[in-house]
Amino acid sequence: MFTLVDAIRRNERLVPQREAIFDGTRRLTHGELADRAWRIAAGLRARGVEPGDTVGVLAGNTAFSIETFLGIVAAGAAFVPYNWRWATEELAHGINETGARVVLVGDGFDAAIAEVLAGDGLEAPVAVVHEGDEFDHLLRSEPIKDVPVQASDAACILFTGGTTGFSKGVVLSHSAILTNAVNEIADCRIGGRPNDRGLVVTPLFHSAALLCWFLPHYVTGNSSVLVHKFVEEEIADLVARESITNMFLVPNMIRRMLKSGTFDTDGFRNNFKALHTGAGLLRMPDKLAVSALIPDVDLFFRYGLTEAGPMVTRLLPQDMLRPEIDGSIGTEYLLTEVELRDLYDGAPTAVGEIGEICVRGPNLMTGYFGRPEATKEVLDNGWLRTGDLAVRDENGYLYFRDRAKDMIKTGGENVYSSEIEQLLHTHPAVMEAAVLGVPSEEWDEEVRAVIAVRPGQTVTETEIATFLRKHLAGYKVPKMIALVGPNALPMNPSGKIVKTNIRATMGW
Repeated sequence: MFTLVDAIRRNERLVPQREAIFDGTRRLTHGELADRAWRIAAGLRARGVEPGDTVGVLAGNTAFSIETFLGIVAAGAAFVPYNWRWATEELAHGINETGARVVLVGDGFDAAIAEVLAGDGLEAPVAVVHEGDEFDHLLRSEPIKDVPVQASDAACILFTGGTTGFSKGVVLSHSAILTNAVNEIADCRIGGRPNDRGLVVTPLFHSAALLCWFLPHYVTGNSSVLVHKFVEEEIADLVARESITNMFLVPNMIRRMLKSGTFDTDGFRNNFKALHTGAGLLRMPDKLAVSALIPDVDLFFRYGLTEAGPMVTRLLPQDMLRPEIDGSIGTEYLLTEVELRDLYDGAPTAVGEIGEICVRGPNLMTGYFGRPEATKEVLDNGWLRTGDLAVRDENGYLYFRDRAKDMIKTGGENVYSSEIEQLLHTHPAVMEAAVLGVPSEEWDEEVRAVIAVRPGQTVTETEIATFLRKHLAGYKVPKMIALVGPNALPMNPSGKIVKTNIRATMGW
């Protein structure tokens, strides 16, 4: 079967002169990128890296991240990108968790790795190669192109969000990541248009940027522009200057672009074809606002998780503005199967009944690295139990309801935090909202909410409660509401609110 190494060979043969990546500083063609990948592979093999080993990378959204990704897989090893936002203890955990023999460090991260090496958190010695002279020496190796790689071999190990403790390493095979790429190309046309040019804005250590954005553009012989930091005006400038055709932004980024007026520019109107979003629902007013500013743009939404390779469902442009399915996460991708099952007995649920999203397909992870028991908890006879709850309507569209662990049991009733959060987002003063269950002697759990108030708006806790009571049963209305500033809610790099941090901050 086809592997990512085969894709490197194919691009080197068919489109060697076409640009592959640009990171604001360096431009590399597919031919140049392939040559550097073969040389990196040779240098790693000379340092003792064997097929099946893991190699860590600490770098931003730069050409260094991409060329090391391809070089590592060309050596038969697994690429392990570390979250550059991690603290020293977390980075040491990430290195230990996946047993990296070598860590490649990009510009700007020397101090971070030095702190890890100076501490006592590492369980085994690690060889470190820094971008610059050390890495250039690696690149002087004679290229090798013949390391045997199978479709079932691990291509990368990506870390889960880690919102409930230390992250786990998710092992994704060549088959899994290429299946995801095919899903994206076929269903969402990422890299599927001639001369497609994608803007990679979210961090490459996450599956969305690496596997849903860079990879589909790469395997189709197209190009990607890498951005390390999200700045609205710079994004608009790049779209115009680099003829960007598509990009993925989380909903909060889209709202920032709308607020700054940066969608209302010639670059978006002239070249731009598609805006993709996920990691949270984009509200209808925001979708309508984008469509008004860029009338010809195709809007896409997708739902997924790292363990699924990562994408599971998508909502296509013809459905994004349909009010009758507003709030839907769409239907499953071409090569992915989805069932909703009862959380307790595992039986398939009927239309309109809440069930756990279970996924099957060649895109699924092999497992959690070094954690067989944790793997058994979520992989069941070829199906991935996501821990996410949803309902399916009579036309097959899915609607996310909650994380199973976030379902609140209060006074004998089940309350889904996402239902309340989605309603709160329709209030004009609400920018972001998080609803949590807090232990209570009287109610088992008590519903509470933290709301980030939109700039320029004023609202009181009483007004919010009154608004909710008009639409919800009384037991669903939060018994405590806290109002905070517009950027006060903690978010992970995927743009998702981290509720564990809220609990710690609020003392809940």
